[in-house]
Order: sequence, then C-alpha cells, then structure tokens
Amino acid sequence: MQNIPYEKICGYIKARGIFVNDTEQEVFRSVTVHRTIPRGTVIMEQGRPVERLYFLNEGIVRLFRVHNEVDYTLGLISSNDFISTPLYLANGAPSTCALEALTDIEVLEWGKEEMFIIRKEFHHGYELEMTIMDRLLSWLQDGQINAICLSAEERYLKLLREQPEVIRSVPLKYIASFLGIHQDSLSRIRKQVSESR
Repeated sequence: MQNIPYEKICGYIKARGIFVNDTEQEVFRSVTVHRTIPRGTVIMEQGRPVERLYFLNEGIVRLFRVHNEVDYTLGLISSNDFISTPLYLANGAPSTCALEALTDIEVLEWGKEEMFIIRKEFHHGYELEMTIMDRLLSWLQDGQINAICLSAEERYLKLLREQPEVIRSVPLKYIASFLGIHQDSLSRIRKQVSESR
C-alpha cells in the first residue's frame, strides 16, 4: 500500500499500532477513491446526512457551523488526518457542521458501502474506526480546553507552532473566527508576535 497516495495514511495507521496484510491492502486500494477537490468546495454540508469519509493527504479544510446567520469556524484541519466522521456516515444522521476546502485538497475517500467492506474484510477494521473516533474526541476536548484555559494570544501561538501552514494560507477572518476574536484583535496579536521575534 506504500505508494504516494497511500503513504500518509499508512504512516497514520502504523503509528497507532494497526498493521494490514497484503490481502487487506489490495481490498483497501480497491475501495478507496483518490482525488483532488478544488478550493471553495463544501465536502460535507450542515443539516445533510454525511455521505463520505475522507483522509486529508494535502491541503487545509475548515469545520464550520452557521448559527443565526453567523458563520463560526470550529476547526482548521491540515494534512495527514481524517476529516468527517464514521459515526455520522454509519447512522445517516444529518451533520451539525460543514467542511469546506480552503485550499485545493488531495483526499482519499470512502462511502458507506466501502466502509462496510473495510469493516468486514479487515481484521483490525473496528480498531481503525475506534482510532478515528478517539482522534476526533481528543481534538474536540483539546479545542474546549484551549478555549477555556488559553488566552487568544496563546491560542494563536499554539496554532502558529502546530500548524504554520494554516497561518500562511488561511484568510484572517477564518483564523479570527476559530480563535473566537474579532479580526482587528487578531491583527494586533499578529503585530505583537512579529515585533517580539
């Protein structure tokens, strides 16, 4: 399975102690779609059932929710991670949020039928699904803790340290929304940070 489109997901799976045999690798390739999606595409819509699970090879997506006509950025996800959720995919529940490509993105993707095949054919299919769910729960918990415990400047510095490509590539309005501050406040923080370096 170790060729360019699969290199990152192989690393992701192995780092979590999940190993697949040659037969499973062939099944995985046969049910996986590898494609590039253009910037600005909404790949998961708020209020509609989730139809695809994605692994983000390259690019940046934002998780957002529109509430009372206000657009809130809940997450900025860069390469080498799962986006969407197998839980919503399996139960057909409408998504409470949406996903938008902020850059051109390269993804691996699976529908409900393909995920059923992976679950059935992989001896570690359940563990893989639980690993994805655990990652999503950890991400949500970290976001809550950061929002409560860190100042806006500390959250910006954390984003700068952990996802510098987001700072370079994402419009300021989305970064400000993600940090829960006004764009003018973000500009002041950016200025202070650059002056202190």
